[in-house]
Amino acid sequence: MVAFRLVHARYDRKTRRAYVELRDADDDCGGILASAIFSFRSSTTLTDRQIQQEIVRKARYVMKRAAAAA
Repeated sequence: MVAFRLVHARYDRKTRRAYVELRDADDDCGGILASAIFSFRSSTTLTDRQIQQEIVRKARYVMKRAAAAA
């Protein structure tokens, strides 16, 4: 099982896009980088911290769906 470390989670209010980057070490002394870029909109007003939590949650969901499709 891979335990990714959150490098950054950012939200661009102008484009309404979220950028999430996750990293982990690989078994062959390399590195694994997983990133997700997606549209994000909320029906309620959220603080910056709440937005970060929501985009990380959504990125995990997107990554799980992508892994299941492979």
